[in-house]
Amino acid sequence: MNKIFNFYKINILILGLGFLVCKNNFAQTKDTISNPLQISGMFDLYYSKNFNNPASHINDFRNFDVYENQFDINLAKVTFQKLASPVGFRIDLAFGHAMDLVNSDASLGTEKSLRNIEQAYLTAVIPLGNGLTINAGKMVTHMGGEVIESASNINYSRSLLFTYAIPYFHVGACASYPFSNQFTVTGYIYNGWNNIVDNNKDKTLGAEIIWTPSKVFTFIQNWIGGPEEPNGTKKRHVFDTILNYQATDALFVTLNADYGQEALDPSGYAIWKGVAFTWKYTLTSVSTLAARGEYYYDQSGFTTGTSQTLKEITLTYEYKFGGSLLTRLEFRRDWSDQNTFEDETGAFTKNNQNTILIGSVYSF
Repeated sequence: MNKIFNFYKINILILGLGFLVCKNNFAQTKDTISNPLQISGMFDLYYSKNFNNPASHINDFRNFDVYENQFDINLAKVTFQKLASPVGFRIDLAFGHAMDLVNSDASLGTEKSLRNIEQAYLTAVIPLGNGLTINAGKMVTHMGGEVIESASNINYSRSLLFTYAIPYFHVGACASYPFSNQFTVTGYIYNGWNNIVDNNKDKTLGAEIIWTPSKVFTFIQNWIGGPEEPNGTKKRHVFDTILNYQATDALFVTLNADYGQEALDPSGYAIWKGVAFTWKYTLTSVSTLAARGEYYYDQSGFTTGTSQTLKEITLTYEYKFGGSLLTRLEFRRDWSDQNTFEDETGAFTKNNQNTILIGSVYSF
């Protein structure tokens, strides 16, 4: 009788384990289906003409649309992402002259293998309150109103603030917590500013506050601070403010303001500051008009190389073909209170430059 009882007990245990294994496999399969690996990408090409005809064929004080009177591949990129549930990751593999600017030899040091990794980080969501999200790895900066990818910006060319006031990327970690649907706070700890390996003993800290009191208005306040010079202890701080307003169904406006300073040796501060105002008006479902006006003051030439005040105005017409190909035609005028723009002889005798550009971005 005991043998018969033990036989049934063993079979019930086996069936129970089998049920648990099947249930676990089903749950994993269901999770894989609901949270698959997402693959996306883009290809960004432009042609720019500078009416100063600079001898170097370089557009001064520009970022990514650097080369003039020639076609150039700005960025080719593939993204692999698995959303956190509760753990995920993101890897952005990118190529082109944009990555040469973002990942210079100075920022990479001896880590040349990371040149074509725009981002690579792990994500985890901790079930604490509304959910605490942790990211760790190489990430683009949280600062600024524009990003590296052209299609995600209003204009094709980047603002002076993007080019000079803020960093591109960091290696480190961040923790983000949504206190409500309207209010989110994120804290950051980085190795430094545009570097893979820290060049001093201290870490760089950052913070972001996002407040969305209504569907049409968003306020974002960013900060980053820490020593950035090799083996230095003097601090660099940048405060970055963004106001987004959807004025009407067709009109969107945004204001971005930056203030930066770095303590100098033996005393004093380098200061840079500026403001950019941008608006976009939707003409049809496939076309828009946009404009940006900007002021940038580099008090001691710390960021641009010359003590000067730069200004620019940009006009952009955008048209989308088939939902996946975005083309922008853009006129831009830059000018300075100093002669810092190159002429056809290679001398810097001009205080302004006018450029016209056509850029196309294919996304999938």
